[in-house]
Amino acid sequence: MMDNLKYSDWKPTVDTLGMYLQMAGKVMLERKPQEPEWEAVALRVTPTGLTTGPINSENGLFMIDYNFVDHKVIISDESGKKVEIPLEDGVSVAQFYKKFMAQLEFLGHRTDIYTIPQEWDFKTPFELDEEHKSYDKKSVEKWFEMVKFAYQELDKYAAPFRGKRSGIDFWWGTADMGTLRFSGKQYPLNPAFPVGFRYGVDAELVECGFSLGNNPIGEPYFYGFLFENSPEYKTWKIKPDKAYYNGYFIYLLKDVLEEKNPSESLQLFFNSVYEAATVVQKWEHVEELTKPLEMPPQKPHREHIAK
Repeated sequence: MMDNLKYSDWKPTVDTLGMYLQMAGKVMLERKPQEPEWEAVALRVTPTGLTTGPINSENGLFMIDYNFVDHKVIISDESGKKVEIPLEDGVSVAQFYKKFMAQLEFLGHRTDIYTIPQEWDFKTPFELDEEHKSYDKKSVEKWFEMVKFAYQELDKYAAPFRGKRSGIDFWWGTADMGTLRFSGKQYPLNPAFPVGFRYGVDAELVECGFSLGNNPIGEPYFYGFLFENSPEYKTWKIKPDKAYYNGYFIYLLKDVLEEKNPSESLQLFFNSVYEAATVVQKWEHVEELTKPLEMPPQKPHREHIAK
C-alpha cells in the first residue's frame, strides 16, 4: 500500500530537494527554446526520477537526470561523458550548487542562472543557502511512489484528448505535476500578473494535477482548476463526492486510496473537472475533442515469469 506522506513529515527534505530541482529548471530557462505556458522548461517523470530531457548548448546536447532509486544526479552529454552528484543528507543547498555548476562547466555546458528560488516561501540565493541540507532517502522514495501513481493516472486522462494539450509536466517552482487541456481561445497578456503566471495562463484552459501538499492543505492531493475562474464553477458539483472546492477542486490522496477502485475514481474526478470547464467556459466542438480514438486494441498485459 502506498504511503500517504504528509508535508510536515518531510518538510526539511522538501525544502532542500526543491532547491536542487530548481537548479536544473533554471538551466532549462536559459537554454531551451521558449514554448507557450512554459512547456519547454518542465521536468518529466522517468521510471527512476525526473529529467530535463535533452538541452542544447554551444557544445552539443546534454541532459540532467535526478535518480531517486540510487539517489544521485546524473549529467550526461552527447559525447558519452557523464558525471554524478550523490543525493545525501547533510549537503547544503550552497554546497550542492557549487558541485552542480562545477560539473556543468567540466562537461562544457556552463550556464549562468538566476539563483533566487522561484515560487518558494524563502528567497535565499542558492550559493548562500547553508540552512537547507536535509535529504531523507526513505521519504523521497515514498514521495516518488506517489508521483509515479499520479503520472500514470494523469497520462491515462490526457492521452485520448484530440485538442491541444500539454504533456505531463512536473513544475519545479512548486514541486507539483499537471496536464493542461486548451479550448483554443487566447487571452491577452495581463501585466498585473507575476511573470510566471502571466505567460503560463495566456489561454483558456483546464488543468488537472497532483501536489505533495507543500501549502496550507498539508497533505498530498489531486487538483483541478480552470482559467479564467468563475462563480458558477465554484459551485459545480464535482464527482466523486469526497472531492471539494477550496480555491480549486481538491481530491485528497488518502480519499482516493480508500476507494474500491482508486484509478476509476481519479478518472471520474479528472473528467468531471474537465466537463465542468467545458460547460462554464462554453467550449466549442467538445464532441470532436473527446471523440473515441477507435484505434486497434492493445494486447493484454501478461505477467512475466523469469525462467
